[in-house]
Amino acid sequence: MDKFTKTTEVDISNMGLIEEDTPQKSKAGKIIAIVISLLLSISIWLYVVETDKTEVEEVYENIVVHVLNEPDGYKVKAENVTVILTGTNSKLVDIDEADIIVEIKADNLTEEDTIVTEYKAYINGEVEPSVEVKVKSNKIKVKVAKE
Repeated sequence: MDKFTKTTEVDISNMGLIEEDTPQKSKAGKIIAIVISLLLSISIWLYVVETDKTEVEEVYENIVVHVLNEPDGYKVKAENVTVILTGTNSKLVDIDEADIIVEIKADNLTEEDTIVTEYKAYINGEVEPSVEVKVKSNKIKVKVAKE
């Protein structure tokens, strides 16, 4: 060996110059992790929706008013109304506009009557009083005419 040649060993493993192999997740492991995450997310969402007790309001406009018991010789026509539903989100989420029923009894109306304050408003098929249904103005305008 030449007297000017010197060999030096340097440990470069801690300098980040050499990449170490990291264990790779298998494809099946990734799919299982995704499925578990999805199921957990859906479970949490269902729990929150079903246990949410916060009262909310939903407004439905242009609901048709059904006229019951028209007096003989008269034609009664009620204007459409705005209905407000109040209840928990979990109860209101399944209600459609077609499920809302508003009815008035016209058997005592005459030509002079133009406002009705007594009405029945409910959700078709609703048996529990967990959703409040009311006409926004509490007054229903009607037109009464002789046939």
